[in-house]
Amino acid sequence: MVKETKDIVLSEEYIFGEGHKKYNVTTQRTVDEGKTTVKVMRALLYNGPATGITIHNSNAYLSKLCEDGLLSGLVPDGKTAFGFLEELCHKGFSEKYPNVTEDVHARLAHELEVINKKGMVGGFLIIYDLIEFARSNNLMISPGCGALPGSLVAYCLGITGVDPIKENLLFERYLNMGRETPSYCIRIDVEKGAKPLIFGYLTEMYGSGMPKLLKMADISIKEWVELSIIKDTLEIISRSKRERIDIVRIDKTDPAVFELLLSGETNGILFFDKDDPHSYSTWWHLDDNGKWHEYHEPLVAGNAALYEVIRPKNMDELMAAITLDRPLSEEHIEKYLRNIKNSQYITYECPELETILSTTYGCVIYQEQIMRILQDLGGFSPEKSDLCRRDLSKRKQFTIGEMREEFVYGATSSKIVGMDVANAIFDMLWDKARYSFNKSHVAAFSLMIYEMAWLKLYYRSEFMEAAEKYRGIKSDILP
Repeated sequence: MVKETKDIVLSEEYIFGEGHKKYNVTTQRTVDEGKTTVKVMRALLYNGPATGITIHNSNAYLSKLCEDGLLSGLVPDGKTAFGFLEELCHKGFSEKYPNVTEDVHARLAHELEVINKKGMVGGFLIIYDLIEFARSNNLMISPGCGALPGSLVAYCLGITGVDPIKENLLFERYLNMGRETPSYCIRIDVEKGAKPLIFGYLTEMYGSGMPKLLKMADISIKEWVELSIIKDTLEIISRSKRERIDIVRIDKTDPAVFELLLSGETNGILFFDKDDPHSYSTWWHLDDNGKWHEYHEPLVAGNAALYEVIRPKNMDELMAAITLDRPLSEEHIEKYLRNIKNSQYITYECPELETILSTTYGCVIYQEQIMRILQDLGGFSPEKSDLCRRDLSKRKQFTIGEMREEFVYGATSSKIVGMDVANAIFDMLWDKARYSFNKSHVAAFSLMIYEMAWLKLYYRSEFMEAAEKYRGIKSDILP
């Protein structure tokens, strides 16, 4: 047996600032009977002089470790990491989509290709592994957050719980070849107390420095009180009523659940409990001296009147209400409120727009809708639609002129609309992009809210017993 230890320094840019984080990463390489195993023994912030190899892309570094032997205990002998990832995805795909069109199969193949080209196969396998460990140990995991629920690969692996095909979510909003990907930007939300157990498993499987290495690659694990409330409620029901409930399979169209959210009887429910909010968001404020300051605010509904007007009757309307409950222009909100109550005001310049905007009553409120309009009308590639969406939201006028021309040309040459209408649609995208929200995130967030409301509606005493247990306890601060 031969062991070799290397010290490597990794630099990563701060999100807010001009400096770099440096990590001193110590790996242990073990060669036994021709098989190489790598474990991460240490990953510490480092303030000394640069030593060893300096790598500016954490994805590339994690990928190299995986290739060198970090996954030796996970990937079966005789298989490559990518081959194993494909196998897992195809297994999950066949279970979730027994009868789908060829374009869904093609999407899975495309996502796998992009993940492979980006050098992110190893990271996805490690996340899959820690999720499998959590579920096998009865730890509650959220349906996902951020842009990741837009990934069909993540859904097939069981990393996320939102069907991206059903919800019209887009992989390119999370990852695409047209955009640099310096880190994974993935957050895994778990119940209170689960993080040490998961870190313990990561340490045993990959080495004691693995939790820090994941953080370095922007793969974080956050604890949510609300997930503990869901889990404890299910366990109380199982003990007291001898009923086993699969919360993932409950009916998501129950009108009584949506009525509960409007009743005021929402104590304990994520986003709707104003008296004892458990979760807080982190915001940053730039002062007059150019310095960033961090502050936190409760993650709760801010505009009660908005929900009274919308009165959500389904998941689409609940997601829209949550999306619009932000500091937005009055005009942006008023159009949705008018259209949901008065269908005669809903108009579409072409049938393609109706397909994209019908669930939001003719209004653009999601980033994914902007991307889809750019693709379906303007002929943009999925990758370019994401780049244009980003430039539109950031009001980058020096790039938008060229993209406008491309959109108008695509829409008119395919005879979808005329030039005047194409320009008017692009003007609308320019206006709405800055207010649009990531549907992938709100879809997963709304699913947790619905699950809690369903439990409170049908198992009120059990739900309130669990909620009372966590009164005053806070979740991890959410970035």
